[in-house]
Amino acid sequence: MADNNTYPKVILKKKQIPTLIDFCLEESIEFSVKQQTFPETDWEVELRLKDFRTAVLVGMYLRENKMELDGIDPQRYKKQSAPSGSSKKSDEKPESSKSEPLSTSPKSDDKIKNESAEPPMPTLL
Repeated sequence: MADNNTYPKVILKKKQIPTLIDFCLEESIEFSVKQQTFPETDWEVELRLKDFRTAVLVGMYLRENKMELDGIDPQRYKKQSAPSGSSKKSDEKPESSKSEPLSTSPKSDDKIKNESAEPPMPTLL
């Protein structure tokens, strides 16, 4: 997968290492572990991924266990996806609010009241 010998790296605390190592052993993923020079409490796990299926699987596992790849800023991707969803919602609200005040006939008022009121409970005879 990596042509220029750069493999994804995950920076972990000592207590997180066993979960990632167990996953790598189950999925037959080659890895290497080195202690970082600063801070000495962190460990660098380099994953040698061979194909895209394994890369996607590792990405899903890391996300599920709230681990992050070294060198990738997760906030950058969260900010891009958030505005697109909120802009759709803001666009829809003004349209619906504009259409409601335009109709002032009594029939439309009854319709609005019926929609907002709870449906009548069925009676048992």
